[in-house]
Amino acid sequence: MADWRNSLGTFFEDSSKGDQDKKKTPFEKFISEVAVPAFKELSKEFEQYGRKVTIRETASSAVMTVSDGSTEEIMYRLQERRLPDRTLPYAQVRMRERGGLKLVTVEAMIRSGQEDYKTEDVTSEDVIKSVLQHYTSRIKLT
Repeated sequence: MADWRNSLGTFFEDSSKGDQDKKKTPFEKFISEVAVPAFKELSKEFEQYGRKVTIRETASSAVMTVSDGSTEEIMYRLQERRLPDRTLPYAQVRMRERGGLKLVTVEAMIRSGQEDYKTEDVTSEDVIKSVLQHYTSRIKLT
């Protein structure tokens, strides 16, 4: 008799999981399927060079922070920008400037120079390239 109860329970659990996936917005899918995997891939590489990496994920953003010891080098946060015809992920990037004395935050699009893309078009490779462009162009190694 317990078999039919298990079958019914499994049916409802599977249905519930399917409903949760359907309710995800394109940006939520971008965070979980594109941004976080890109951050995890980058994390492995940064850690090979002695950096500490933390990754945080919510439905509305994904954040990767890279530190050298106790000093934050870069904080790269992906958020959503809503336009009339689509949404786009953009980066909020915090870095140290002036010899490490001042933290500066800038905003940047993931794909520079392109305006006709949407969230679903951005790949993990795009995210990786964007993070590395900011990191390598602004961080001064001592």
